[in-house]
Amino acid sequence: MKQYPETIENRWDVLYRDYPEIYNTFASFSYQPSILQVVRERFDVVGKTVLDIGAGGGQSALPLSRYAAQVIGVEPEAAMRAVAEQSARDNGVENVSFFAGSAEAIPLPDGAVDMVMAITAPLAVEEALRVVRRPGVLLQVGIAPHWYGGELDHIIGDPAPGLEAATCDLTERHGFSMIDFDSVQDYGTQNNILRTYGFIFGRRAIAHLKRTGQTTIRWRFRIHYRWV
Repeated sequence: MKQYPETIENRWDVLYRDYPEIYNTFASFSYQPSILQVVRERFDVVGKTVLDIGAGGGQSALPLSRYAAQVIGVEPEAAMRAVAEQSARDNGVENVSFFAGSAEAIPLPDGAVDMVMAITAPLAVEEALRVVRRPGVLLQVGIAPHWYGGELDHIIGDPAPGLEAATCDLTERHGFSMIDFDSVQDYGTQNNILRTYGFIFGRRAIAHLKRTGQTTIRWRFRIHYRWV
């Protein structure tokens, strides 16, 4: 049986490589509203070819496939791609495909997609502009500054000081507009939140969750978008 430590203390590289099943579970707990719900309310994905950068275990690509004509997931970590491909097979989804690649090296020809989307993943603007056809749209959805770990940012101690700089780069250098929205993620039980959120975000988060008994986390997301 696979042995798990209490926490990986914000080591996302370790999470993706060694514990993709925990990331998949963590990302699968419901948000109200969900990121895709907000995206679909503001951007037309029906009948489009959508590129999902940093596709992970397919948490965005598979739901998008219900509306898009085709979804292409690009994910650098082989363990995460394996989870995504298995989920697609298990759910009989045929209009989704997953490839090795990254935001900086997308394995597609020029003008191949209608929409480039990166959800809680970086967006390399010049490479995204290469693969999107006109008219099209670039989207990057991330955590708003000072919201690392959601409402417990002040408990955890933000290990991502470059977040605000990246945000400013999209708006000031590349001309993106932005929308912020709040969402609540419900883990259902203390055991669930400790084994996923606590496992990822560390001992300070675990101690706080045990003390308060909470089973939900409020997040603030920021959508950056640019029409091309």
